[in-house]
Amino acid sequence: MAIIQKIRDKYAKVAGGVIALSLVAFVLNDAFSGNSGSIFGGGNAIAKVNGETIEPLEFDQRIREYNTVYTISNQGKAITDEVNAQIKEQALRDMVNEKIIDKQMKKLGLSISEKEEKDLITGANPSPMIMQYPVFQNPETGMFDPSRIKMYEDQLTNPPANTDMAAIEREREQWKNFKSFVIHQNKLQKFNGLISASMYSPKFMVDYKMASQNEIASIRLVKVPVTVIPDSEVPVTDADINNYMQKNKKRFELAQETRGVDYVAFDVVPSRADTLGVATSLEALTPELAATPDNGIEAFVSKNSEEGYRDYYFTKSTFKSLFADSILNKPVGATFGPYLEGSSFLLVKVLEHRTMGDSVKAQHILIQPSQQLTDTQAHKLADSLKLAIENGASFDSLALKFSVDKQNNEKGGDLGYFGYGAMVKEFNDFVFMGNTGEMKVVKTQFGYHVARITEQKNLQTATKLAIVVKSLFPSDATETEVYAKANEFATKYKDGNKFEDGVKAMKLQKREADQIKVQDFNVQGVGPSREIVRWMYNAKQGDVSEVLTITYPTKRHIIAKLTNVQAKGTMKINDAIKPEIENIVRAEKKAEKIIEKYKSQTTLEDIAQASGQPILSADSFTSTVPYLNNIGYEPKAIGYSFSKNAKVGALSPAMKGQDGVSYMVLVARSPKVANPNEAAVFQQQQMMEAQQMQKSMSGTIQEMLMRKSSIKYENDNIH
Repeated sequence: MAIIQKIRDKYAKVAGGVIALSLVAFVLNDAFSGNSGSIFGGGNAIAKVNGETIEPLEFDQRIREYNTVYTISNQGKAITDEVNAQIKEQALRDMVNEKIIDKQMKKLGLSISEKEEKDLITGANPSPMIMQYPVFQNPETGMFDPSRIKMYEDQLTNPPANTDMAAIEREREQWKNFKSFVIHQNKLQKFNGLISASMYSPKFMVDYKMASQNEIASIRLVKVPVTVIPDSEVPVTDADINNYMQKNKKRFELAQETRGVDYVAFDVVPSRADTLGVATSLEALTPELAATPDNGIEAFVSKNSEEGYRDYYFTKSTFKSLFADSILNKPVGATFGPYLEGSSFLLVKVLEHRTMGDSVKAQHILIQPSQQLTDTQAHKLADSLKLAIENGASFDSLALKFSVDKQNNEKGGDLGYFGYGAMVKEFNDFVFMGNTGEMKVVKTQFGYHVARITEQKNLQTATKLAIVVKSLFPSDATETEVYAKANEFATKYKDGNKFEDGVKAMKLQKREADQIKVQDFNVQGVGPSREIVRWMYNAKQGDVSEVLTITYPTKRHIIAKLTNVQAKGTMKINDAIKPEIENIVRAEKKAEKIIEKYKSQTTLEDIAQASGQPILSADSFTSTVPYLNNIGYEPKAIGYSFSKNAKVGALSPAMKGQDGVSYMVLVARSPKVANPNEAAVFQQQQMMEAQQMQKSMSGTIQEMLMRKSSIKYENDNIH
């Protein structure tokens, strides 16, 4: 049961999460199988992809799998609301991709057999995820041990007598979720691998790129920025914007509907009265803390603080506080505070100052009680070894012979350098508070250590503190007051036409969130907020929401107005996208004016003088560079430099860029020095081309398949 015990001890939090999710599944199952109807309302499907449905129970199971993998990968780290939202988004995205891929795989006659799935878990070359599963690592080598998989599964299937069956059941569920995740991911990886393997870089493309790299050019350039023409001289009409969008339809094509909102937020934060209340309560404790003797400090802190007493010596590098200098320089017995640090008030008393190194070097001989050695015998042996060393025996030799700490006994028990707090308390206290060369028998939870301090580095003042902590949080009265204000706004300015009036009247900051999809779980600027997304897709343009409460990362009440509905297809002009397109159109109009203004100029010097812009130079560049030194991003200038139309000494045509119009003169163009390793360079170039193509095409094809698929999300069913 060693493997099972390890996973039970190390991943108890993960197992607890699986139980909670299992209970959710039980409730969902009851809701869908009973006569009361679906608790999600409406139909049962989360989404329909090419006629295939994603059911709530299926989605819930997939979330369990992702939660399990996340928690194991992050060593039991709790899943926050933000992470939970990200997991749900990723799970739904993957499930939609799988439905699309299933259709393509059926067309191609591809499938994943049961044997292939089994090989992913227990085969000779299992999935890398399986190889990284913590309990399958050999503790001695730290390497993957395939024999431990079967051993673990046998123990889960046939646990020994007197085993905690509830714990076994949790482990079975966790292992099932993990395996299922690996199999699901394999389908996506297999399809992507099929696409990647079909991609290659033809020889003519490699030849072309190599030829492009074998020629260099030097140019002189003048850039006239569009900012030289005032905006007032270039009006932009809605017709101009429409024409631009029609000419660039692909750029404004939406694969699915998106929506946008304006919203105001009423943050539930501690009021002045809340802050004063916490500060006053700590201030009232100050005289009592100052009068409490050292032997009563631990009890005082335990009684009055939200955090327990910490028997620890702080230095300027370890006491992370804006007030560190003020506190650590106070005399013994002095108090400091209350003061606000982060979201808590602290009251501190200085208990002791002492000189201590920031790191020490020590060696030890560890004697552990065992079946062959009683606790008393182990203690006596440690004492006798200490005496022998004091009388001239070799510490190193005795460590090699007697110490059970195999990690360092061959090094004479040398533990190397370590910082304060790195060892268990009893050992830590001795090596940091003793003197260099001192030796002592120290008892810890591991046994008896013959410990010797060999060096103490960077001696400095360390201070023991008593710290009383009280969190600052909104009171019930504050929460009620903030909600009342939010509700007032939602009630008084419910009409969409009055939303702006409410923002001004209540002196609020209006925020915007755009391009929200029906399957999203996050709203930019808000965070995890599925409730807001659900409201958006049940509302009509101009509607104002009721009070929507968000709890992460802090509690806040949101009132939103649906301002923008963009249907699938070509985008409509609205307040969210209009300014960006207007700037692009205005820049193009300015560029035309610049071209017209300087069309009579025949030399680069004339243009520079007329426009008041400097002549810039770029030397010895190839056609493959993205930027020109001393000039910047000028792709048209780079391309023209290597075109047949570019003649040395001749002025180029005007070239419209993103933020101006450029004119250039080709100074020189010549072959690069030949590369003696041309064959090796060719091979490397071909490999790079293939890798880039494989990487880009995999995502491109998936995006294309998604655009061509019929995907319908059931807004009310996505939770």
